[in-house]
Amino acid sequence: MRLTVLFDLDGTLLATNEHLFIPAYFRSLSARVWPQDPAGFGDQMFKATYTGMFTKDTPVKTLEESFDALFYPSIGVAKSEINPAIQSFYENEFAGLKEITARLPEAKALIEAVMADGHQVVIATSPFFPRTATLQRLTWAGLPADQYPFSLVSTYEDFHFVKPNPAYYAELLAQLGWPEYPAVMIGNDMEQDIQPAELLGIPTFLVCDPADQNKTNKHPLSSQGSLTEAHAWLRQISQQDFQNDFTTIEAMLAVLNATPAALETLVKDLENDLWSKRPEPAEWAMNEILSHLRDVDREVNLPRIQRVLSEADAFIPGIETDSWAEEMDYIHQNGQNALQDFLKARLQIIDHLNKLPLSTWNKSLRHAIFGPTTFHELVSFIVTHDQNHVAQVKKTIQMLS
Repeated sequence: MRLTVLFDLDGTLLATNEHLFIPAYFRSLSARVWPQDPAGFGDQMFKATYTGMFTKDTPVKTLEESFDALFYPSIGVAKSEINPAIQSFYENEFAGLKEITARLPEAKALIEAVMADGHQVVIATSPFFPRTATLQRLTWAGLPADQYPFSLVSTYEDFHFVKPNPAYYAELLAQLGWPEYPAVMIGNDMEQDIQPAELLGIPTFLVCDPADQNKTNKHPLSSQGSLTEAHAWLRQISQQDFQNDFTTIEAMLAVLNATPAALETLVKDLENDLWSKRPEPAEWAMNEILSHLRDVDREVNLPRIQRVLSEADAFIPGIETDSWAEEMDYIHQNGQNALQDFLKARLQIIDHLNKLPLSTWNKSLRHAIFGPTTFHELVSFIVTHDQNHVAQVKKTIQMLS
């Protein structure tokens, strides 16, 4: 069975002492860009990184946008004023930090073996860094992205969540179009790589020394060992019949957060004349897909959730929504505006769902089509609907390219 193999970068494919690397990175960048007060510049960078990225728990704004909104006002300078110096740092000086890292020969051999086995390979590094920095670190690892066909490399320009937020993993899979073959995660950090991935039903392989192989993995297919042992684990797990489980409460909340985030990234480069173009006569155009998602959340999902939360043994009528595309002329609506309105409706839904007690998730209701069910299952229908249409968006973009 083909797999989607997610690889952490620092500490997994590239030997990196982050306790040395991160401070050195801040010092080097600060000294280059803001020599008049490098310590103050570095302090503000750290604060904006922590607040704008590490603790971010919303699909609103990419990580880059979130960081920028906090950082540049804090130093009283527009991004455009110092951006040339920042770009010069990444082009000329960032490479000097390579000395704090070390190449792992077994990483290159593992990636090549996994690709030779036909698996989809993704660099699932926490996207604190801009793309240029991440691509350089891959080169330091002996895995330049222009020579290895990674399906995705996560960076702060295109992502809205970071590890250990489970929404990061959901966003990553959503950007891939929710691949039909299951995902597995290989990383060296229990809190950052392993635990959040397993919350989405993703089997994991913890890269660690034999002396540290005493931590408990939650997924029955998970394992741990040296990096050289990861390939044997992949060979073994690829023979298993399994799927990732996105029906736990944590997984469903992660998917619901990730959907508008991934959609923003997927459509951001779509040319204006393609928004109303159908890839096939029977397929929806992008304007239609996003208008449909907006109206289903706004007119169906949100009212249903509000009803169940306010009534005992609520009755949920069936609603046929596909016909709305023609009735409301979705193809001529503005898909970009529809995406923003979908985000607003989705934020209301997430606000309702966050921190609900388990008793509410188990609450009984009656559905006109599915009969007796629970609130948990009702939300799972929304998750499946999200995944289907995100996959549709990914396929549509590929067909229009």
